[in-house]
Amino acid sequence: MENYVCYRRELHTMPETARKEEKTGQYIADKLSRLNCLTERVASTGSIAFFDNGGDEAIAFRADIDALPIAEETGLPFASKNGCMHACGHDAHMAMLLALADYLHENKGKYRKNVLLIFQPSEEAMGGARPICEEGVLTRFNVKKVFGLHVWPKAKAGALASRPGPLMAQAAELGLTVHGKSAHCARPDLGIDALAALADIIAELSRFKREDIAPGTEYLLHVGTINAGDASNIVCETARARGSVRAFDVGVFDMLGKKIRETAAAVDARYGTTTEVFISRAYPPVVNDPALYEEYKKAMEQAGVELVGTEKTVIGEDFSVYQQHVPGVFAFLGLGDVPSLHNNRFDFDEKLMETGIRAFIGLLDYFAK
Repeated sequence: MENYVCYRRELHTMPETARKEEKTGQYIADKLSRLNCLTERVASTGSIAFFDNGGDEAIAFRADIDALPIAEETGLPFASKNGCMHACGHDAHMAMLLALADYLHENKGKYRKNVLLIFQPSEEAMGGARPICEEGVLTRFNVKKVFGLHVWPKAKAGALASRPGPLMAQAAELGLTVHGKSAHCARPDLGIDALAALADIIAELSRFKREDIAPGTEYLLHVGTINAGDASNIVCETARARGSVRAFDVGVFDMLGKKIRETAAAVDARYGTTTEVFISRAYPPVVNDPALYEEYKKAMEQAGVELVGTEKTVIGEDFSVYQQHVPGVFAFLGLGDVPSLHNNRFDFDEKLMETGIRAFIGLLDYFAK
């Protein structure tokens, strides 16, 4: 179990982005193959490890395995040099779950309920949790509870932070593509200005956010990029924007999607443009089962792991997909004052992973004995 630092550093050197986690997946499969458990590959590059303790049901733990297309600038001796980076801490998540696998192997016979460990690909893009659930993994192993952790900068170092109910937002990518007609800018009457139409869509959505949405509504509607036009003296034929739509409540999320489409249609009617609205298949909101959370608190107290409250965050996480199938609790592992997630200098005190491992073992001691 004490190999977690070695696991983290070896995984840190081989980051791979979503659906490309070939070396990472093989590394995990090789480590699991030495243990007294049933192993399978799932969702192409992922793995599961099933520890059969003779029970009629199981509890599950999940770690995500993909990295980000970020060039690392930490200066660490084990820094990645392939243009990708574990800038979201998934190397730590894998290391902690591999350490738990070692612990289960070393303590065969200690628990009466079965344990399923899920090493899931593609959390950062496309969502690896959904195909794992669609493959029937949770049903096949009769999983009744699921748990997960995410390392978290700025949260109290060495403590877990979580809350009952909504924790993380339903999150989707937004794409707007406006089609017009090109012409010389001296004869705008012969063209249809896609850039002007896109500007109106964005302006109308900004006005809606300022004036129309109910006070206290928890949401995010953001446009982050615009790409438009071919030349300064040409009426723009195609204009594109990308952004994000997020909410803690499915009804609010659906309302935002409806407003975006209605706004685009109204602007199209004025300009004669045609706008394609793309809202990706969203991760559902992460919602911790309130009853299970109360038991989770007791488990952490019994394990001597500090659990503190936290505010909701509009960051998304596809751990939520598992929670749609079985009750689950997700928590943040505090790292203290370190660079933010998705930062090319992100790093942390590796000893803090011990807290995550103790938390996992505490959950086993509380729920699996």
